[in-house]
Amino acid sequence: MLSCLFLWTGIATAQTTTIQGRVTNATDHTALEGVTITNLSMPVAARTDKQGNFNIRANAGDRLKVSLLGFKTVEIAVPSTGNLQIALNEESQQIDEVVVTALGIKRQTRGLTYATQQLDGSAVNDARDNSGNVLSSLTGKVAGAVVTTAATGPGASAKVVLRGNKSISGNNNALIVVDGVPYDNSSAQQATGTTYNYGTSDGAANINPDDIESINVLKGPSAAALYGSRAANGAILITTKQGKAGRYSIDYNGSASLDQVNLLSKFQNTYGRGNGGVSGTNVGESWGPQGQTYKNNVRDFFENASSFNNSISTYGGTEKVQGYVSYTNNKIGGIIPGNDLKRNSLNLRINTELIPKLKTDVKLNYVNQQIDNRPRLGDMGIPVEVYVMPRDMDKAELKDFEDIDPVTGEPRRKYWSGSAVYDNPYWSTNRTSVNEVRDRITALGSATYQLTDWLNVMGRFSYDKYIDKTTGAFYAGTVSLGDVRPGGKYYETHARYQERNFDLLFNGNNILNEAVKISYNVGASSLNREYSSFQNMANGLSVPNEFSLTMATTPEFLLINGYQRRLNSVYGSAQLAFFNHTFLDMTARNDWTSTLKSPHSYFYPSIGVSTIFNEWLKLPAWISYGKLRASYTQVGNDANPYLLQQLYSFGLGAGKGFISRSPIKAIPELKPELTKSYEAGLDMKFFANRLGFDLTMYKSNTVNQLLFLGLPMASGFSRQYINAGNIANKGIEVQLTASPIKKENLEWQTTFSFAANTNKVIELHERTKRATITESTKYASVVVNEGEKYGDLYGYKWKRDAATGKYVVDDSGLPVVEANQKLGNFNPKALLGWSNSVRYKNFTINALIDTRIGGEIVSGTSAYLAAFGVADYTTDYREGGLVLDAVDASGAANTKAITAQQLWTRVSQNGRDAWGEFFTYDMTNVRLRELSVSYKFNLKNTAAIKGAQLMLTGRNLFFFYRGKSKLDIPGIGKTDNPIDPEAALGAGNFQGIEVGLPPTVRSFGLNVKLTF
Repeated sequence: MLSCLFLWTGIATAQTTTIQGRVTNATDHTALEGVTITNLSMPVAARTDKQGNFNIRANAGDRLKVSLLGFKTVEIAVPSTGNLQIALNEESQQIDEVVVTALGIKRQTRGLTYATQQLDGSAVNDARDNSGNVLSSLTGKVAGAVVTTAATGPGASAKVVLRGNKSISGNNNALIVVDGVPYDNSSAQQATGTTYNYGTSDGAANINPDDIESINVLKGPSAAALYGSRAANGAILITTKQGKAGRYSIDYNGSASLDQVNLLSKFQNTYGRGNGGVSGTNVGESWGPQGQTYKNNVRDFFENASSFNNSISTYGGTEKVQGYVSYTNNKIGGIIPGNDLKRNSLNLRINTELIPKLKTDVKLNYVNQQIDNRPRLGDMGIPVEVYVMPRDMDKAELKDFEDIDPVTGEPRRKYWSGSAVYDNPYWSTNRTSVNEVRDRITALGSATYQLTDWLNVMGRFSYDKYIDKTTGAFYAGTVSLGDVRPGGKYYETHARYQERNFDLLFNGNNILNEAVKISYNVGASSLNREYSSFQNMANGLSVPNEFSLTMATTPEFLLINGYQRRLNSVYGSAQLAFFNHTFLDMTARNDWTSTLKSPHSYFYPSIGVSTIFNEWLKLPAWISYGKLRASYTQVGNDANPYLLQQLYSFGLGAGKGFISRSPIKAIPELKPELTKSYEAGLDMKFFANRLGFDLTMYKSNTVNQLLFLGLPMASGFSRQYINAGNIANKGIEVQLTASPIKKENLEWQTTFSFAANTNKVIELHERTKRATITESTKYASVVVNEGEKYGDLYGYKWKRDAATGKYVVDDSGLPVVEANQKLGNFNPKALLGWSNSVRYKNFTINALIDTRIGGEIVSGTSAYLAAFGVADYTTDYREGGLVLDAVDASGAANTKAITAQQLWTRVSQNGRDAWGEFFTYDMTNVRLRELSVSYKFNLKNTAAIKGAQLMLTGRNLFFFYRGKSKLDIPGIGKTDNPIDPEAALGAGNFQGIEVGLPPTVRSFGLNVKLTF
C-alpha cells in the first residue's frame, strides 16, 4: 500500500501534453521494443511497444533520455510541433552488454575474463517444467550444465553440475544467488541408494519464476571466486524484478497446463498370472498361460495432472521511489493419485533515492508451500507396485484394494497374491501419506551512499528463514515399509533453518590517465547459519489408524540433525582497463570458517586477462568483434560441521539411558577441499553481429578430498575421515549464435551449444584406491577408483571365456556372472542444445532440441519387469527353445535350451538383487524439450489493456532417439529403456542407478499475459 501511494503521488504530479514518437534501429531501421524514454524535466517515463511507438507526457523543450541495452543512450529536446522519430545506434556492436556478476556487481561483458551465460526470465517462465523447480527449466539452455531433477513429483529437488563433479563426498551443486545474496538450496533428504524413499524439496523449488528478471550463470570458480567456498562449483545468479520509473502498471500472467504420461515401458499383452505357463490363483507374476490381458492397466493408474499458475504484479514509480509488488498462486498436480503442490508467494520490493546520493533497496518475500502425498520411490515404491501387477488384471480388480476386518471393523489390505512384501498401489495412495508444509521468509535490505563521484559504499543485510513440517501416516497392515507395528504408524518431523548475511562493500572507479582506468571492490561479510530438526514418532497406535502422537503405544523421539556454523570473510577485486580494450582482473578472498581447526582460515586468489583485439588490430570489416580471455583461480570448499571432534550420542535404555560413541573417527587436522582452475576463451562476432561464437576451454583439479578410510575393529572405530585425493576435470564449451533472417516482419534467431567434460581421479590415498560415493545397492555400486572416473558403476557382469571371448553359461544353460565389474559411468560424454526463435509479424515460435550423448544407467525398474514377466521382451521363448550362443565351463559350445522365465528370473534375481549388466542402458537421447507458439495483440494506446500475449506451450513432447540396453543378449537382442534416461531417484551425488521411477510426462499448456 505504501509503494502504491508513492507511485500514485509521482504520477499525479505530471499533468501536461502527451507527445508521441517512434524508435528504430539506425542500422536496419527496424522497430525497437522495450526502449525506455525518461523525461528528465519531470518524473515520468515510458517504454516502446512492439512497433517501437511510445507516448509520454512532456512540454516543448523538455529533455528526453532514450536508452536500450546494447544501444547508445541519447538525449533529445522535445520539439514544439510534430511527432518524434528517434534512431538508436548499436553500441560497439552490442558488446557492452551489462550483466550481474559476483556480489551483485554489474559489469560490462567486454571486460570479463571468464565465461558467463545470460538468460532472460522467460527461459524459466514460459514453458515451465512440471516439477515446479526453476532449475529444471535450465535443461538444454546452459552450455555444459548437467541438470538432474528428482522424480519425486511436484516440488522435486534439482541439481545443476557445472563443468563436472569435483567433490567425492561433498556438494557438487552450483550455488544459487538471488539479488546478490547466497540462497540456501539444501534439501533434508535425498536418495543415497535404491531402498524406498520419499525425497524432499530444495530451496530452488521456493523461487517464483514470475519474479525473475534475468539469470546469469557463472560457470567456473573463476567467475564465482568472490563468493568463497560455497561457489567452488560455479554460481547461478538470479536477479528479480523491481519497480521502474514511469507509468503505474499491472501485469497478469496466467497459465494452465496438462501433464500426461509420455514414456511408459512396453508391456507384453499375451500372458497372464501363473508360473511355467500354468495359471495360479495365488500368484503375482505373469508367467502363466495365454489369455485375456488389459494392455492399458498400468497407464490407467496414472492420472492426467493439471496445473494452474496465476500471478499478478504491480510496478512503477518516480525517479525518487520505485515499487514492485507481486502475488503468485501455483497449483501443480502429479500423475500419481493424490499428489500435488500448492504454493503461494508474496513479494514486495521498494527502491528509493529520497536523500541525494543515498539509494536504498528493501525486499520482502514470503512463500507458503504444501505438498500432499509425496510418492514413495525405490525398490518398494508405488511405481513398482503398479508395474508388476499381472497383465490379466483389470482396473476394477486393482481398485478393490481393501475390505473390512470382521473382528476389528478396520480397513484391511487386499493383494492379488499372498505376498507379504508388496502393497496394492491404491492402498499406498489412499492408506499411506507423507505430506510437507514449508513457510519461508526472506528479507533483504541495502543502502548505497555515493561518497564521491568515484567511490560508493554499500551495506547489505539479508535474512532467510524457513520452517518445515513433514507428517507421515500409515494404516495398520501396510507391509511395503516393513516396520509398521499394530495399529499403524504416524510421525512428525520438524526442521528449522535460518541464515543471516551482512556485507559491507566499497566500490570505486578511477581514471589514472588517458590510457588506464581502474575499478575495484573491497568488502567484508559475515555469515551465520543455524539448522535443527527432530522427529516424534508413534510406531504402533493404541486406537488403530487414529494418527496422533497421543495414541502412541511406543513413543519415540529422535534428534535428526542440528548445527550452527559461521563464516567470516574479507575480499577484494580490482580491474585495470588499458585503452578500454585490454583488461587485467584480480581477486582475493580469505575465509574464516567454524568448521575448520584454528585459526579456521584459508585464502584463495584469482587472476584473469582479456583483450578486445578487433579494436587494436586491423581486421576485415566483416569481423565485428573479437575477444581473447584467460584466467586462473584457486578456491576452497569447507567441510560440514562437527568433523573435528569425536561425536557421541545419547540413547534411551535401562535406568538413565546410555551414551555411545560414533563409529566414525574424527579428523582434527581437517583441511578444506581446494580447487585450482584454468580457463581460456575466444569470443567472435561477424557480419554486424549476425553470426558469432563463444569458445571456452578449462581444466580444474580438486585436492584434499574428504574420504572414508576403513579401520580394523580392534581400533574401536569402523571408519575414519581423511584428507586425500585429486580429481581433475577438463573440457570444452562452444556456443554458436546466428540471425539468418532479420527484417521488420520476419526474424529468425538460432543458438547451438556443445559441451564435453572429461573427468579423471588422479589419486586417492596410499591406503585406499577406491571410495564409495554413496551406499551400495543390489543393482550396482557408484564408486571412485584411482586412475578412473568419478561416477563409475560396478556390479555383476556376464562372464566371458578367456580363450573364445564368448559368454559362459552353467550346466543348465543359464548365464554365469562375475562380481565387481565395471558396467559404465553415469556422466554424459557431451551435451548439445539447439534453440530457435522465429518471429513473423506478431507470431513467435520457439523450439528447443536437447541432446545428451553417452553415460549409462542401471535400471532396477527393468529388473522388476523381467522378474514378474510383464516386460515385452519376456514374450519370446515362453515355451522354451532358447539356446544362448555361449560356452560352458569347459569351453564347449552350449546346447542347453532354456525358457524365457528361466533366463529372466535368473538374471533379475527376483527384481531386488538383479545382475547389473543385464539391465544397463545407454543414456543417449535426443528430444524436443520445449515448443511454444505466441501471438502479441496490437492494442490501441487508449485501451485499458496496454499489452496482451497468448501462448501455447509444450514440453518433453517426444524423443527423436533414445538409447537401448548395452548388452546384446544372443537370440533376444537389445531391449528398450523402460524409463527416461535422465530420470533420477534424487538430486544428490547418488546417480546412475534407478528403481521404481514414475513414467515421464509431456506437458501441454496455455499462457496469457496482460498488461494494464
